[in-house]
Amino acid sequence: MPLPVLLLLALLALSPPAPARAQPFPFVHPGILLDTPAIHATRADLARQEPVKTAALAAMRAHRLASLEHIAQPHAAVICGPFDKPSIGCRQERDDAKAAYTHALLWAYLQEPAHADKAIAIMDQWAGTLVDGHQDSNAPLQAAWAAQLWTRAAELMRHTSDRWPADHARHFGQWLLTQYLPDIERMGPCPGGNWFASGIEARMNIGVYTDRHDLYEQARAQWQQRLPTYVYLSADGATPQPRPGCGTPLDRLWFGQTVMADGLAEETCRDLEHTAYGLAGYLNAAETDRIQGGNLFALGAERLTRAMEFHTRLMRDGQVPDWLCRGKLVSSMAGTLELGYQHYAVRAKTSLPATAAWLGGQRPSRGDFHFLWETLTHGAPLAQ
Repeated sequence: MPLPVLLLLALLALSPPAPARAQPFPFVHPGILLDTPAIHATRADLARQEPVKTAALAAMRAHRLASLEHIAQPHAAVICGPFDKPSIGCRQERDDAKAAYTHALLWAYLQEPAHADKAIAIMDQWAGTLVDGHQDSNAPLQAAWAAQLWTRAAELMRHTSDRWPADHARHFGQWLLTQYLPDIERMGPCPGGNWFASGIEARMNIGVYTDRHDLYEQARAQWQQRLPTYVYLSADGATPQPRPGCGTPLDRLWFGQTVMADGLAEETCRDLEHTAYGLAGYLNAAETDRIQGGNLFALGAERLTRAMEFHTRLMRDGQVPDWLCRGKLVSSMAGTLELGYQHYAVRAKTSLPATAAWLGGQRPSRGDFHFLWETLTHGAPLAQ
């Protein structure tokens, strides 16, 4: 990366958090992860049969989540313990939220009413059934995962179609505030860092959907506070920045890793799958913030680009040094980083060679949980 770019990123990383904007300000709708220009750009790519987007759409349409025969399975209460033990409604809620988002995307890109009606039906069924929220130890994470997706689907259906009755759309917002937000707020200071990333994105999305500026600004402030505790930079000193309110020793939070490097994440030595959950949450929230006129991408530029390059270089090369995670990395980050690449490499013109090379071997990506269908929604031309 050219020296002036590195210098700029360093200055941005050292700059104080941006103050909350004067309120109220008008939210952009649709404005959760996707806005109207982004939707139109992908439609144009599909219309001219751009190969990457066309392949991504074909992969989506072939997946079970895109089936018009999908049957929602709502529960009155969702009870989730560690590793889904117990699991009462957990998988069903996640699958239905993913299906609603998938059908909402198909509506947005193809304008086929059947997909709009399927997304709406799934959301209405859950909003009319879930009344006792989320329970057991994984309740905050489960609530965040589902809310990250419900809000995207709801935002698209409410603001790109006239097929969802206005009173149903309003009720859905109140349902998110009563059945999801309180469970997300119960997240303590010490669970895995990916929990916080999902909670931040979910809270921001709920804020946008319900036009709650207080929730949105709270999420922005938490993003700025928590990202520096999740991704290490040498400017932090010999050890990572500690999590506020959590007394757990840093070596335990970082899974025994005591040798630091720029871009290393708190959960790298846990496994790359959980690291993907965390980075995707921060990147998703930054994209929504960008749409709403914010600057989180700029404030987190050095940490996020270093993290992307650090992890993709390791996955691309397959070489893990002895000092890192005892010489072994587990699982993969497949399915994400498209959104981060689009912003930093395409919009901000930052060189990300390892990320480009790795993404080139992953497309079209499907992803999971809160990073779904990123090649279709945010895939960008890769630097050669």
